[in-house]
Amino acid sequence: MKRFLSVAMVVSMLSLTACGGMSSAQSDAPAEEAAAPVETEAAAPVQADSEAEIVIKLSNGSSESAPTVVTATDVFKPMVEEATDGKVRIDVYASAQLGDDTKATEACRAGELEMVNTSTAPLVGLIPELAIFDIPFLFTSPEIADAVIDGPVGELINEKLEEKGLINLAWNENGFRDLTNSIRPVSSPEDLVGLKIRTMENQFHLEAWAAMGASPTPMSWSEVFTALQQHTIDGQENPIPNFYSARIHEVNQYITTTGHIYSPQFLLYSKELFDKLDPDVQQALRDAGEAYTIAEREENRRQSDELKVALVEEGCEVIELTAEQKQAFVDATASVWDSVGETVGEEMMTLLRSELEKASS
Repeated sequence: MKRFLSVAMVVSMLSLTACGGMSSAQSDAPAEEAAAPVETEAAAPVQADSEAEIVIKLSNGSSESAPTVVTATDVFKPMVEEATDGKVRIDVYASAQLGDDTKATEACRAGELEMVNTSTAPLVGLIPELAIFDIPFLFTSPEIADAVIDGPVGELINEKLEEKGLINLAWNENGFRDLTNSIRPVSSPEDLVGLKIRTMENQFHLEAWAAMGASPTPMSWSEVFTALQQHTIDGQENPIPNFYSARIHEVNQYITTTGHIYSPQFLLYSKELFDKLDPDVQQALRDAGEAYTIAEREENRRQSDELKVALVEEGCEVIELTAEQKQAFVDATASVWDSVGETVGEEMMTLLRSELEKASS
């Protein structure tokens, strides 16, 4: 994104958040959010308190407490509405009320829905280059993830999204995925042997967990809590805010901060509908998207840190891997780089490695 907001404005937005051909990959909204979506007419937005000439629906699969929804409601929505003097109203629909990530994204592409906040996984079938985010241990820190995504890698993917009928207004995040299980503390790949770990239905995730010694078990997120309760599976992997809001820690007391996958998200607008908006409204949306990118990342990382403390207070054992311990997992999953390379092509992998080197130096 080329235009940047004033520091004062972004800080103001952040203070608000502190208070408050598609792939078949499964969405990882918390369990209570994964029920069948209600009809659009019956769905209620998080906030809809004013009349406006233009009403923009924003679909999100997560609950109202999730960082994506909190920030969309407290930062993106008011910023657009203020910048357009009330001409535009943003209605934020949480908990997959307008459909899951895949359905909502398809509706955007078809011009039937204005906006969706979605993870990258459901779009890999549409844009194969997104498979780079399925590489285990791709990023070693949030700062490196930000630098790579906010540079040429993100710009290239934004161009490909636009070719498919989607305008990306923001790169926000689900964050780093960690491991939970009910059997034993895990601090090495050897500890994973024999454990049935639920994963998304993603070939690279399956390959990675098998390489680490686990028995990967694809399963709909809506079934995970019950499966863990009944010991059909032993564990799962997700960012802390996701699995905490789903109460997974009530049935999985061992948490290992593997940070094995970094999951970015998009704030997408239907290109068909975006092109019909006045230029001043388009710019208001782009400006608010920039603020949302910064604020949502901050909110997600704040929640992750605070909830890690809460997990310990609620009786969980949190295993923090040393650099040496983490390296064993990195080494075990090295083959996934080649698998992803075959999917995304040499040009993308060369760009990715170059940007990683720059960000790490």
